[in-house]
Amino acid sequence: IKRNGDKYFKTTDIVLDFGCGPGDITIEIAHKAHEVYATDISEGMIKAAKEKARQRNINNIKFFQTNLKDGKFQSGSFDVVTAFNVLQYVDEKKQLYSRIQELLKPNGLFISSTPCLGERKTLLRFLMTALTKLKIVPNIFLYKTSKLENELNDAGFKIKEAFNIANVPDRFIISGII
Repeated sequence: IKRNGDKYFKTTDIVLDFGCGPGDITIEIAHKAHEVYATDISEGMIKAAKEKARQRNINNIKFFQTNLKDGKFQSGSFDVVTAFNVLQYVDEKKQLYSRIQELLKPNGLFISSTPCLGERKTLLRFLMTALTKLKIVPNIFLYKTSKLENELNDAGFKIKEAFNIANVPDRFIISGII
């Protein structure tokens, strides 16, 4: 995110980091924003993220073990909503995109990074498919870049910028509400 997203965050922003995982990116965002609300459905991930923030003396992050369906987040509350390495695991994407739009302030941004494992046959793709079948990792959607971008457009987002940030490719997308 340092190279790719810095220009999209302001020190006055209130950010929702959906699916924060162990908190590495959340902490980077916290250095750029006024306040960060970090969510994850995993208790272990929230504990790890809280501990990292504590160790680094980061005090502008509030952590929640929850999903975005939780009513504690009010409509129009966030300047930016982020989802890094999350969309490929979400089954109910239409509801998710609708909720993100509801949570964003006017002119708010949705910033995501999503592995597009459907682009080509790689060892990682086969590994993830096997791990999913063995129920070691959750179900994973094997996105192609065009499918991901079309999905966001169809959901009412306007893509402002999109590019690959890894060889997978991992698609980094900055979008706003149409």
